[in-house]
Amino acid sequence: MNVPLKYLLPLLIFIVGFVLIVFQTSINMSNEYAQMAIRSSTQAEIIGNRLASRISYEVKREGFSKQKLISMTASYMADSLNQIQLFDQNLELVYSSHIASHHHSYKEKIQNSIAKKVMESKYSDISYVRENHHIIAYFPIDFSSENKAALNKNTGIMYLVFDDLFAYEQAKESIIYTAVMTIIIVIIMVLFFSALIYFLVFKRLSALHEASLMLSRGNFDIYVESHGEDELTQVIHTFNSMALDMKSYQESMQERVDNAIEERIEQTKILIQQSRLASMGEMIGNIAHQWRQPLNALSLLIQKIEMFSERGKLTHKTIEENSKKANILIQKMSTTIDDFRNFLKPNKDKELFDLETVTNDVILLLEAGLTEADISINVNIQKSVCTIYGYKNEFSQVIVNLIMNSKDALLDNRQKNRKIFLKGTADIEAIKFSIYDNAGGVSEDIIDRIFEPYYTTKEEGKGTGIGLYMSKIIIEDNMHGSMKVKNNTFGAEFTITFKKKDIS
Repeated sequence: MNVPLKYLLPLLIFIVGFVLIVFQTSINMSNEYAQMAIRSSTQAEIIGNRLASRISYEVKREGFSKQKLISMTASYMADSLNQIQLFDQNLELVYSSHIASHHHSYKEKIQNSIAKKVMESKYSDISYVRENHHIIAYFPIDFSSENKAALNKNTGIMYLVFDDLFAYEQAKESIIYTAVMTIIIVIIMVLFFSALIYFLVFKRLSALHEASLMLSRGNFDIYVESHGEDELTQVIHTFNSMALDMKSYQESMQERVDNAIEERIEQTKILIQQSRLASMGEMIGNIAHQWRQPLNALSLLIQKIEMFSERGKLTHKTIEENSKKANILIQKMSTTIDDFRNFLKPNKDKELFDLETVTNDVILLLEAGLTEADISINVNIQKSVCTIYGYKNEFSQVIVNLIMNSKDALLDNRQKNRKIFLKGTADIEAIKFSIYDNAGGVSEDIIDRIFEPYYTTKEEGKGTGIGLYMSKIIIEDNMHGSMKVKNNTFGAEFTITFKKKDIS
């Protein structure tokens, strides 16, 4: 049962009060009935003794007369006395009078055993019948007269029945009325004290609870109003002080977090730049490979022109043809420099780019070095569906890092049939880009650590240990994707995943 305390407490007080009132009423009724039985029995004894003495006196003085008995008992029969019977010593009925009322309309029967006992002991017997609230009384009576004409026997029994139901009902109504009035008073007191407790306690507790909820949601700009000097006011003052301290602490922590984030962003930028500079040497080597063939061709063109000039065969047409070829070679070399410059240019804004195009551009930069290392590239990317929203050049840096790691692994393991596979797929939920090789994979002992900063498996002087770390930072922090590694059948496989809901 989940009942608020502000309702439960008054309810419990009322229930306890009601139970106590019912219990007290029950005790009062029992006590009242016991006292009523004593009073009624005492009254019956007084009436019975008085009536017995008077009847004995009248019978002795004037003899037995029913008419006289009627006149003597009439005044008592009008009150609570309901039934009177006179019996002789043989328990023969000599006189009977009965008044039927709405409380009592039947006659009680005399019990011979009690009557004989009373005649023998000469003492009265009075009993209270709880079931029908009657008092039954036996009194010894002397029927002897001066002329002995009325009765042959001297001692008889006067049998009286008193109806006490009306007094019982009056007492019952009085007790119930008192109980009802007490319950009403209790309800009024419960309502009064409930209202008092609500305004003094629960209302302020509710405000304190609401403020606590706001505090738990991170709203530290709160203050609970309270007046007075009681214990709850002191608790509220303590809460306000705590909220103020937490607000100050939160502002201090927020400033520290902002500074830490700013420092991390700067460090990330520096590490990305370091990663670019670390791979610049390799890129320059690739440019050298890219330039080697056109430089050789240019050298041959110059030698050809020189040779034709020495032989006197140098014509305007020959110069024009070789100039065109030289311009083509120079343009190709210039394009290589532009590609290198674009690769090193940092991204400032996110953009939509095609995964296949970026991959082909990177391969074009690395093609000469990969060809010299006798490494073949296998690209399988779904066209027109693998579109990513992010930093194009930073993503290109990630591809370069992964391809160069595969190249180093293939060369270190002296793999003969060297291959690198690039695969891009897309479904309803995500875009996946995978790079793996056939170099045999990464040792399971260190595969969980290869994304740690400055951790490298290469020989000293051949690696900085920031390439894979920065690749993971770029993918997960900057572009909100995920980057994982595992060993497949051929070698290490790096998988980059972008959820479409994050890149739409």
